Amino acid sequence: MKRIFSIISLLVMVLIPTITSANIINKLNETGKFTKLNETLTKSGLNKNLEGDGPFTVFAPLDDAFAAISAQTYYGLLREENKQKLVNILGRHVFSKKITSSEIDGEIKLKAINGEEIKIKKVNGIVYINEAEVVTADIEASNGVIHFINRVLQPLN
Repeated sequence: MKRIFSIISLLVMVLIPTITSANIINKLNETGKFTKLNETLTKSGLNKNLEGDGPFTVFAPLDDAFAAISAQTYYGLLREENKQKLVNILGRHVFSKKITSSEIDGEIKLKAINGEEIKIKKVNGIVYINEAEVVTADIEASNGVIHFINRVLQPLN
């Protein structure tokens, strides 16, 4: 019995850190639902930031969310001369603090890493960021949290 307990304890110590130690970029890659987001993060260079210590909160548009953007616009954003525009768009989705859905009560406004003030609200238990709905909340990463959203965030003017 003591030997079985020792083996189980050893397995827990070995496996648990690998389960929880993935950073935000690794978590996004693991799901297979963020190929477009990962491509844009890499092209913009923001992927390196999101591999850092954090804490970060990322409102991550699913691949389906990018379908609402024309291919011409999407591939245009990947061009080197549009890098700053891409950084600004992606910066709207990232915050330099950890924000879980349970912390959102009513409506709050926070500054994203691009300097824009973003509105986050909870209505009938559903979290919205600007015009996008959080479809999956609170995916933990070693350096923050990810929320899956159904739209790429546009500026609210």
